[in-house]
Amino acid sequence: MNKNAKIVDSMLELIGEIPLVRLNRIGDAEGAEILVKPEFLNPSGSIKDRIAKMMIEEAEKSGKLKEGMTIVEATTGNTGTALAFVSAVKGYRFVAYTPTMVANKSRMSIMLAYGCETEAIDIEAYNRKMNVKGGDDSSVHGGHVELMPRQMCFDLEKESDDIWWARQFSSAENVGAHREGTAREILEQTDGKLDAFVGSVGTGGTILGAAQALKAQNPDILIVAVEPAGSPMMGNEENFPMIPGISDGIIPDIFESKLVDRVISISDKEAIEMAHQLAEKEGIFCGISSGANVLASKRIAAELGKGKRVVTVLSDSRDRYLEVEKYTT
Repeated sequence: MNKNAKIVDSMLELIGEIPLVRLNRIGDAEGAEILVKPEFLNPSGSIKDRIAKMMIEEAEKSGKLKEGMTIVEATTGNTGTALAFVSAVKGYRFVAYTPTMVANKSRMSIMLAYGCETEAIDIEAYNRKMNVKGGDDSSVHGGHVELMPRQMCFDLEKESDDIWWARQFSSAENVGAHREGTAREILEQTDGKLDAFVGSVGTGGTILGAAQALKAQNPDILIVAVEPAGSPMMGNEENFPMIPGISDGIIPDIFESKLVDRVISISDKEAIEMAHQLAEKEGIFCGISSGANVLASKRIAAELGKGKRVVTVLSDSRDRYLEVEKYTT
């Protein structure tokens, strides 16, 4: 988002450079300052624009993605929308494979508006096979519900030379976009003065990329991962399903790196309530994972106390939760 530019060559140039916003009515006067990065200001409405652009452009440079090829990805919505947006600018056909439990009309309509094709995948058969039981909390972890759609993308790419699978869950560019973009901006905007960074974990790219850059600047910066209480994976490595080529990637790298200092679980109800408060008290029209990030930030801010600073990201816009409100990563 270059506010000084009068003319840009494409919408891709409007990705990133998102300012930080201070919370004034939600933060506690006795707690640390909370700064949020409204990533829904990216062109397609989420932080995933950063990774979509980098993944596609790096694939083009390496020769893995060429004119006339089709891009495929398993997605709970935001990455699919971002890839659809970048594909539209660059002229690629894009097909998104989305689990039925998150494929609501709002999310699918936004993706379709960019001209992509969508396939809703019923993962109930997978859940029965893995003996996964639903609970009262309807929050959703992308790392779990995308496994079956990922297998479909894996098979499609294997069967055809004209298919490129973006592989967001294991892409080096997913991490690099946040290390070189999101975290760099945070360090510049705060002059390196922050005490904690908080971020929800889906594929893990945001938290790992940010952690790598922030810890390199100051090893004492607290890195806090946030995940859905109804679908935990980060809190216990045993909860993470290791499937070669399907789930091995960024989250295992997070475990190995030891860069994440704390994991906080937020319930669906808590995340939704905080997202409502952000709109009503701060005028911030953000999604449910953003509510989870801010609630976790409030808890960390209370621990750190006055004079400290907590930074978090608001991953997407509320427009994709108008039909169904659910904490989805």
